[in-house]
Amino acid sequence: MKKISTLFFGLAMLSAFVTFGQAPAKKPATSSTSGSCFSEWHTLFRERGAKPVTDGTHEVIVTVRGEDNSECYLGKATVADGKIVPPLLVQKQDGSFESYATLGKKLDPSWVASQNKETIYEITDGMSVTFYTSDKEIGKIFFYTFVNDKPKANKKAPAPSALVKN
Repeated sequence: MKKISTLFFGLAMLSAFVTFGQAPAKKPATSSTSGSCFSEWHTLFRERGAKPVTDGTHEVIVTVRGEDNSECYLGKATVADGKIVPPLLVQKQDGSFESYATLGKKLDPSWVASQNKETIYEITDGMSVTFYTSDKEIGKIFFYTFVNDKPKANKKAPAPSALVKN
């Protein structure tokens, strides 16, 4: 049980490597204090789906929600063989990254014990598994750079008089 607990604790602190010399990817608008930031991200991923997450370090959205609100943080996660590799990093106001543990969140030990160690790090449709904290909060990680593009709308035809001149 300690091994599984340690294994999943690592999920909560996914690793990331800062790539120097590259332009940062476009950051999403943050809604970290919005009561619905989790719902907004979850709805976006459910509506559009996502491409398979490739190996490497990726920018992510880390969501933690309670009964009345949700908090969403920018972070970085490393993926290898299509699975999350601990620890998770969360971006600070100064642009630096620190371990997820700095948020003061700990995983619920009973939830960790109930998980399959083969699937606990899986990424499905651009999202991590849902995890639970000892504070009775629910978390999920979104790999937002892999969300599918917005479907293109069909162009409406103009009136016949606009196209046919004779």
